[in-house]
Amino acid sequence: MDTAAPLWTTSDTELVDAATAAETRLRQAYAESLRLLSELDSRGVATKLGYSNTPALLIHTLRISRTDARHRLAQAEDLHTTTTPTGSVIDPALPQTASALARGEVSSEHVDVIRKTLANLPHLDAEQRATAEQVMLTRAAEDDPKALDRFGARVRDIVDPDGPPPPEEEPTRPARMLRRHIRRDGTLEFKGHLDLESAQLFENLLKPFEKPHPEGDDTRGYAERAGDAFADVLRMAANCPDLPTHNGVRTEVAVTISFEQLQQSLDDAVLSSDPRMTAREARRLACDAHILPAVLDGDSKPLDVAVPAYAAPAYIRRGLYLRDKGCAFPGCERPSSVCDAHHVTHWAQGGPTTMDNMALLCPHHRVSRMRLRGSDVEARVA
Repeated sequence: MDTAAPLWTTSDTELVDAATAAETRLRQAYAESLRLLSELDSRGVATKLGYSNTPALLIHTLRISRTDARHRLAQAEDLHTTTTPTGSVIDPALPQTASALARGEVSSEHVDVIRKTLANLPHLDAEQRATAEQVMLTRAAEDDPKALDRFGARVRDIVDPDGPPPPEEEPTRPARMLRRHIRRDGTLEFKGHLDLESAQLFENLLKPFEKPHPEGDDTRGYAERAGDAFADVLRMAANCPDLPTHNGVRTEVAVTISFEQLQQSLDDAVLSSDPRMTAREARRLACDAHILPAVLDGDSKPLDVAVPAYAAPAYIRRGLYLRDKGCAFPGCERPSSVCDAHHVTHWAQGGPTTMDNMALLCPHHRVSRMRLRGSDVEARVA
């Protein structure tokens, strides 16, 4: 294509060919850049010029980020021969990939995929590594980096169908990790990782509870349903009789209010962990918890801290399990394991903690503004 001619005069085919040729030149130029960076690093040029290390030199001279500088040097190390400070020569890990990049046949992203694939196969011998590299390069001539990455997962089956030899030592413990952070408002953020077996168990526990409510009025999105399902699984675990005694105790809530607020029907409340909540939230949270009312005077000094009350004892919960066999709300099919013992006539309104005044309710219907019809409650309680 005539580079001096206006682009609008070129045909579609000529334009595609020109773009392809330009991409090839870019890849070849990048390959040459990596070759130069490898030599710069091997010679220790950065320290000779007063820089702390090679990335610092590249940041200043090439005006690139530290992340980009380290990335390019890592590629250069795998693609080219390097010399250690003691004079030892280290052969490149991916010489065939270096040649393919120099010819413009693969991109920087292809190189990263090949590097990752081979790094995940440390048990291969030199011959197997060379075969795996060649298989990946052959596929890279046809695939984009994402497709090549998917193919890379099958490379081991091609070059090493028998897999790595079994370890002589005992297998390591499955990798499981959980990081959690209590926010200022008392809510919890968490991030974690489960091994294959635990992940499957988690999915099997969660999926039955993720389904929309059968009444047909469920407007929750998938993420909200998944969050509610996770809370259901936690409640089911909390109700498990095999939990250690300390962890198996039902939620114990210290609701802190002033004496004036107490007279105003619990307008506002504070958890023992400090986050402020409304009276409605306090009642919902404490539906099946031990309550420790802490009344304050005008100077926020405790006037009285009561002993635990209100919670349904174990024998009542067992009776509710046998009688209600799940959520007592009409049409709800949630199992007993995720339900709480709910006072039909609220405890704060004088309702007793007895079988005749209690019913199992799932979290969804416990917080719902809809009220149970008396006849339905009586039918389930009878």
